[in-house]
Amino acid sequence: MKINLKPENEIERLQVLKDYAILDSLSEQEYDSIAQLASFICGTPIALVNLIDEDRQWFKSKVGINVSETSRELSFCQYTILGDDVFEVQNATENKLFSENPLVTGSPNIRFYAGAPLRTRNGFNMGSLCVIDTEPRALNVEQKNALKLLADQVVALLDSRKKHLDFLESQKEIQNFIELSKDLVCIANVNGLFYKVNPAFTKVLGYSKEELEGTPFIDLVHPDDLAQTYKEVEKLSKGELTISFENRYRCKSGDYIILSWNTSPEPNTGNLYCIARNVTKEKEAEQHLIDGNNLLEESQHIAKIGSWKFNLVTNDLVWSEGHYRIFELDQLPSDQLYKEYRSRIHTDDLVKLDQVSEDVIQTGKDFKIKYRIVFPDQRVKHILEIGQPFKNEKGEVIELKGIIQDVTEITLAEQKIIQKSKEIRDIRSALDESAIVSISDQQGLLTYVNDNFCSISKYTKDELIGKDQRTITGHFPKAFAKQILKTIVNGNVWKGEMRNLAKDGSYYWEKATIVPFLDEKNKPYQYISISTDITDQKNAEANLQSALLNLGKKNNELDQFAYVVSHDLKAPLRAINNLSEWIVEDMPDMPEAVSANFDLLRGRVLRMENLINGVLEYSRIGRTEIEKEKIDLKLMLNQIIDSIVPKQGFEITIGENFPVIESERILLQQVFSNLISNAVKYSDKPVGKIDCQYKALPSFHQFSIKDNGPGIAIEYHKKVFKVFQTIEARDVKESTGIGLSIVKKIIEEKGGSIHIESEENKGCSFIFTFPK
Repeated sequence: MKINLKPENEIERLQVLKDYAILDSLSEQEYDSIAQLASFICGTPIALVNLIDEDRQWFKSKVGINVSETSRELSFCQYTILGDDVFEVQNATENKLFSENPLVTGSPNIRFYAGAPLRTRNGFNMGSLCVIDTEPRALNVEQKNALKLLADQVVALLDSRKKHLDFLESQKEIQNFIELSKDLVCIANVNGLFYKVNPAFTKVLGYSKEELEGTPFIDLVHPDDLAQTYKEVEKLSKGELTISFENRYRCKSGDYIILSWNTSPEPNTGNLYCIARNVTKEKEAEQHLIDGNNLLEESQHIAKIGSWKFNLVTNDLVWSEGHYRIFELDQLPSDQLYKEYRSRIHTDDLVKLDQVSEDVIQTGKDFKIKYRIVFPDQRVKHILEIGQPFKNEKGEVIELKGIIQDVTEITLAEQKIIQKSKEIRDIRSALDESAIVSISDQQGLLTYVNDNFCSISKYTKDELIGKDQRTITGHFPKAFAKQILKTIVNGNVWKGEMRNLAKDGSYYWEKATIVPFLDEKNKPYQYISISTDITDQKNAEANLQSALLNLGKKNNELDQFAYVVSHDLKAPLRAINNLSEWIVEDMPDMPEAVSANFDLLRGRVLRMENLINGVLEYSRIGRTEIEKEKIDLKLMLNQIIDSIVPKQGFEITIGENFPVIESERILLQQVFSNLISNAVKYSDKPVGKIDCQYKALPSFHQFSIKDNGPGIAIEYHKKVFKVFQTIEARDVKESTGIGLSIVKKIIEEKGGSIHIESEENKGCSFIFTFPK
């Protein structure tokens, strides 16, 4: 099988073939007759009218074969279209190009092939007219010439078919153009009848196609336009064209519209080919323009507007009547007008105006400027001027045109508004700086909140605007809310204190004034609330009251407790301890078991004394002021560890980022000492590990003390901070059960918090915060 061959002009050839629109068309007798004649002349059983597409050869007509197409790469005809003459293969089995071709080795067993190219006038070979035999053979000269002549007839059929298709397509396009045209298109006759009309005709006039075709067009012309219309028809009968002839036509509704006609007569048929356009709106627009010009002059007078133009080449200045009226001048010659005009412009503004003119000439851009004119009696007018430059063919600015407007009243009003706006802005700025401000509409929905409102309520503006404040932050009794609403709805100002709820669940107090804004009917249309934050004041009042009630009682209780501990508990303990020591000294030979019991007795006495000391220490937390000092936390931790943690059996880690802070040293020492001491006391590993770390939070210092001890089960995480609570029995671990209580009380008294992260047998972390 040979490589597929293609002509050099293959792309163009395929496009020409496509333009013929012949591929896959139905069978046609003309082409079949040529194929049969070729088969007869050449004496072959097979003849084909064959067209070569991009990947196939398609048979427009076929004799002696049933298939309608084959692959291009197998075709003999692909070689035929490469030349201009008949391509002949006398014995395909002996031809190197085709000996292994499936069409030769198999059905239809081609042995002989001869094909004449189907060549267009432009030199493109579309395919071939070919004859095929199953026996080797050769054509004589007459047969070859006949084959070429028949191929030319095929091309002539293709061209004729294409012209017919083009004509039909052209007719269709013209018809579509006429049908879709918005213009009125018709064919009439000089005898005065409509012959054909397009849809636009029926749509504009309102008559059906049947009502118009065959009807005298004169019948629809306005009576006042008949004479001129007859004259125009007479000119058309003489072969003259009609261009933009206008007359009025009656619609089916009875209304008249204005049509502008362009008509061309056909002398041979007497037909008139007409195109009309409905120009009613344009005519109305022209009249409106005339009326508008009159109105413009009146409007300029009312609006205090004038127009002008200035020729930069001739220095001619032209003003409208309105311009003269604004400048309070009589009509003047151009040279005098220019001088008088400049004399009336305020000296400070004249320089600015000249600069603008110079910039416009240089840049060619439009301009807008305000300036003042001063009259001899020192009256001042404020002028707004808008101008536009015009250029010549060289791009040079040669003329300026524009309008002016007397904006004195507007300018003075704007100046007052600016002054009042500044005063309002200053007042609002002062309020926003120091007060909580909100505005609600008639339904109570927030339309404005300032930053202070968002700050105290913890809501963003997007969360507040369009919402009812009472359902978001309002947290007061319904009766109280009704009393407020009743006051402001009646147009009265309400003043008082209210407690509100912030987004984070906290409460805050405001001392508020709510002022209703009243409309022309004396009904509120919005409300402005101005308030101050009195949360601290209210909390202080409550705290002070509570403190005053409880302070005396607590102090008495603590004093009594301290007295009992110091005198009633410690004295007997010391006596027991001393007595046990004397007995041991007096009986050096007592049994070992008895001596051990005396040791246990003294241990219990020591525990009791430590417990009493712990309770006293716990009671003193927060009652006395401790002076703050600078503390190097890392140094302090190292000192605590040196005094508490054994040298052997423990690994200590201290983070590098511990800061130097200002706080109460003794309190932090107590906290760290208790936590590190607990880690040592309850260590159950051959090597105990204690890890001390620090993390800076926005408002707090965060510390963690982590060990690898037995851990604390979750159910004990809160219990261990209670006074006298221990996890293990005191006989197993010597403990008062008050150390962690002291830690918790110190931390919470300072405004911090502490919690445990631990599981049983997985070590323990105490994490606590201290305020900065």
